[in-house]
Amino acid sequence: MFGRILSRSLALALIVFALGLVAFAQDLDDVTIGGQISDSNGLAVVGATVTVTNEDTGETRTLTTDGDGRYRFLKLKPGAYKVKAAASGFGAQETPAFSTISAQNVLRDFKLTPAAVTAEQSITVTEDDAPIVDTTRTIVGGTIAERDIEEIPNSTRNALDLVLTLGGTSEEQLSTSGLAEDRNANPSSAPLEQGNFSISGGTAYSNNITIDGLDNNDDRSSRDRFQPSLEAIAEVQVIANQFSSEYGRASGGRVNIRTRAGGNNFRGRAFMFFRDDSLNANSWYNNSRAIPRPDLREWNPGFSLSGPVKIPYIYDGKNRTFFASTYEYNKLEDTTLIDTYIPVVPNPRYTLPTPTGSQQFCDNANPANCPLTAGFISPYSVLYSTPSTNHVWSARIDHRLFKGNDLTFGIQFADRSNRRTNGSSTTRLEDAFQEKNNNTIAYNITDNQVFGAVAVNQIRAQWSQFKPSFQTANPLDPVVLVGFRNPVTNGVQTLIAGNSTTSTSSNFSDSRNETRFQIQDSLTYMWRNHTFKAGADIQNVVSKVLGLGDATGTFNFGSVLQYSNNQVTRFRQRFGTGQDVENTYYGVFFNDEFKPTSNVTISAGLRYERETAVSDNNNFGPRFGIAWDPFKSGKGAIRFGTGIFYNRVLLRTVGDSIQNGGGTQVDFDSNFIGTGATDVRRIPILNAISAGFPNSYASVADLRALVVAACATITTTLPCNSNTGFSVGNLSTAGNPLRTVEADLKIPESYQFNIGFERELLKGWVFEANYTWNKTVHLWRDYNSNAPRLPAGFADWTAYLVANPFDLSPTRRYTFYLGSTGDGSGLATTAGGATACGTTTANCFVNLNTLNSSSTSPAVAVVGQNNNSTGAPIGIALAAISRFRPDQTVEETSLIGSRGNSLYQGLILELRSRYRQLGGGFAGSIRMAYTLSSTKDDGLNNTSNAEVNGDFSREWAPNLQDRRHRLAVSGTIQTPQWFGRLRFSPLLRWGSPGRFNLGAGGSDRNLDDLGTDRLNFSGNIKDIVYREPGSPIPDALIAQFSLQPIGARSGNLMRNAGTGPSLFTFDINVTREFKFEKRFRLRPVIEINNLFNSSVFSFGSEFIDFAALRSDGTAPTATQLLARQNFLVPTRTYRQRTIRLGVRFDF
Repeated sequence: MFGRILSRSLALALIVFALGLVAFAQDLDDVTIGGQISDSNGLAVVGATVTVTNEDTGETRTLTTDGDGRYRFLKLKPGAYKVKAAASGFGAQETPAFSTISAQNVLRDFKLTPAAVTAEQSITVTEDDAPIVDTTRTIVGGTIAERDIEEIPNSTRNALDLVLTLGGTSEEQLSTSGLAEDRNANPSSAPLEQGNFSISGGTAYSNNITIDGLDNNDDRSSRDRFQPSLEAIAEVQVIANQFSSEYGRASGGRVNIRTRAGGNNFRGRAFMFFRDDSLNANSWYNNSRAIPRPDLREWNPGFSLSGPVKIPYIYDGKNRTFFASTYEYNKLEDTTLIDTYIPVVPNPRYTLPTPTGSQQFCDNANPANCPLTAGFISPYSVLYSTPSTNHVWSARIDHRLFKGNDLTFGIQFADRSNRRTNGSSTTRLEDAFQEKNNNTIAYNITDNQVFGAVAVNQIRAQWSQFKPSFQTANPLDPVVLVGFRNPVTNGVQTLIAGNSTTSTSSNFSDSRNETRFQIQDSLTYMWRNHTFKAGADIQNVVSKVLGLGDATGTFNFGSVLQYSNNQVTRFRQRFGTGQDVENTYYGVFFNDEFKPTSNVTISAGLRYERETAVSDNNNFGPRFGIAWDPFKSGKGAIRFGTGIFYNRVLLRTVGDSIQNGGGTQVDFDSNFIGTGATDVRRIPILNAISAGFPNSYASVADLRALVVAACATITTTLPCNSNTGFSVGNLSTAGNPLRTVEADLKIPESYQFNIGFERELLKGWVFEANYTWNKTVHLWRDYNSNAPRLPAGFADWTAYLVANPFDLSPTRRYTFYLGSTGDGSGLATTAGGATACGTTTANCFVNLNTLNSSSTSPAVAVVGQNNNSTGAPIGIALAAISRFRPDQTVEETSLIGSRGNSLYQGLILELRSRYRQLGGGFAGSIRMAYTLSSTKDDGLNNTSNAEVNGDFSREWAPNLQDRRHRLAVSGTIQTPQWFGRLRFSPLLRWGSPGRFNLGAGGSDRNLDDLGTDRLNFSGNIKDIVYREPGSPIPDALIAQFSLQPIGARSGNLMRNAGTGPSLFTFDINVTREFKFEKRFRLRPVIEINNLFNSSVFSFGSEFIDFAALRSDGTAPTATQLLARQNFLVPTRTYRQRTIRLGVRFDF
């Protein structure tokens, strides 16, 4: 409510304010050059002619000074420029070429002398003489220039990772970026919805990523769509606090990648980068387990070419038409060991590969006593190539249509395929390997039209197609699963053949075809000391997703013999897995920037945004900023800004709701039919399915027809019809509970405030300080709308259960009580007794204080439908209260609502110098950014659940990305000849200890279906600190933890209570430049990541759980003892020392 009132109040105030001032907006993608022309007496020269020339393309613009002798060029493309001033009776003057970056306001004043005194002259203004502080800038952020992009160490060669070199930024929660890849491990990955980084405390999925000003977001997974080659990028612009209304769709920050353009001179580059395991150290965990370095070989060649478009005898594009093109190829070679077993006797209807070994083993628990009912298997061992391969190409053509009109056409293309796997071996056959694909193509066009000296219109348009998937090479084939007993381990394993449709937290088994059409238009107009900008942005996104989980039919064979005899033991097929989501975004803005005095700049604007995927339409975002140069020297500025910002809609969440609300998904599972041995329906239906193996079914009607035909051959009193084995709308993608969104779902919005100071301390050295406050509301959170409702008169479910025994049937009762907290079973024939309950026990006593967190449901045998089951304590308790669910036909249902909040406060201190000569043959630049911050929220991402269902106020705590202190140092040091003219570019990142959440193993002791339970803790929270491997087991600390009784509302331990490891990385890039004649440069490169091979631990995306040991006389298992030994020990480290060799050849 407060946010809506504040939004309307500020909007009204700014509209009134703008009407009195005329409107303008600060340009974020282009450059403004302005200044004043005066004579030797300091008087304004009116009507002087000023010409600006792009040094690379030869493009010129000319205008005349106004009544105050001022001039201003709008919407110039970033690049190198010269400015020339001339007036009748005065000698002309011209500056040398100077470089510019996006959003820069450049001030160039001229003092002309009479023509009789001097002829035309050049003003000697070097880079060191140019103003280093832009005193008119009202936005807050930083720019990573071309030199830094090439030379700062970047192990991923992803330009977006350079964002973390700036202050006020942090990695996403549960980040696994930069962690080592350990062998024989299968670590978790961060959920896709986590995003990629946080800016100024905004959620990591709330940033707007653009390329050349046009959208580059993946709205379904909250990441980026396309990653251009580093060699194609001119700069990375990071806007932390965007107090201009020009851009929206971000309650966090905006990152714009500007690509390189061509010029009048042909330029080219060939490059190659190489990595090999022989150059690297081994990871800490590999060393600790005596595991050798994993094989690694990466090839990364490419080229770029730019210049004027010239067609011999037909067209010469000098000073008019230019091109730039960059291609990069990457192949990371990897192999996976297929170590499995193949049935000796084939299935006549399906072909598996021939075993690689001749020895035969009996598929039986006791191979020495092989019954006739067992099959035989033989080894199959193959080292299979599973590389990651990327092709990335981007190109642009810049053309001057006529005077005052420039046109840019761009293409982006990527074909990425990653088949790499975790673990030392797999039982998948070659055709069942899944690969992560990211394929995209995009076309964009930009047209700038200059209308005289006072107006510029820019129109941009883009069409893109994005086709990510996680699938096998033949995703429409059926899945074939064969159970067998490994003769070495005597454990049951599954042979996976034909296809695979499994999903992970970071890879959903699906394929997507997403198209986006975008058009932007903005008009900039100058009037007196005002410049105003107004415009609109329209995007239409059509996202079509096909879920692959069981969509092609999954055939299970319980044993090798059943496979050989073609006896399917389970069949699943899911229909209606498509999700079609269409979202149209509208954004309009009106912004004003004016200078009431020469040393004050005021920016005020209003933006309105609307996304049709949700009903929320009250999204007004006022923006206001001030830049004040109190010294009037051009060397310092005080800035203040505030505004309201809106995030974008995350389409996966909306897509699940559309699918579930429509009821289009239909599941068939033979296990939905009774699994009891006396069920006469299941076997005939499976036999009919076996007869069609390996063919699945084209439609629900086809499978229903088969079931009806099989039922016709069965004599039974049980229901057997077209609905047998079917379930409609019970699950959404990747097995999530039935998910919908609230009808009044809001787009998250943030209220931001910043005050800062920037000052040039010494020549070329700048100090900047900013305090940022960022409050985000209406973050999406998950709620179980079908959790059982507690009856009146009880404090919690524990009290209810103790007071109300549960009669499962006339012959079985469960009586609940609060007994020993060391009870490892929880079920006994008497309260506190040692005799376990059986299925014939008339009254089974359930200890709600038990350590047993199993949720197996109790069941009474019904002929042909199910087997007897005593159940487990949590499952019994859930069964006892199931009648209190609003809808008793289903269990958990997911309802997404706008319930979440976050708050960030940060002080960012930055000291930087631009690249300059330092003396003694040394040169260099540096950026040091220190951040003191606090980040709190009440949930991990847009589908987070609270421990107490729906109560997110209890979840308010420092979040997982919260590190009180952060430091990032980057730069370049050029050494003199006596030191080999080597160039060193270090990158150091340090962060104080982070947070981690301590759970209870995903148990559901508070009976709300969510598995988000935390613990009771009787000690000092500051003692919950991570341990390094090999450190003594903290028995005293462990003794202070306990589990809440089953049915209790919650534990008393706060969210994210643990203190984790610190962050430290130190990388360095070493290069040497060799020049040949004028145009040729050879630059070999050595990039060393983790120079000192430091062991820095991390929990990554793993769960950190407490496992209590039983004290009821039964010895704990080896697994329980190992969990105790590894309690609070991180399972991952940051990458070990790795080396990349490379070379760039420029011509």
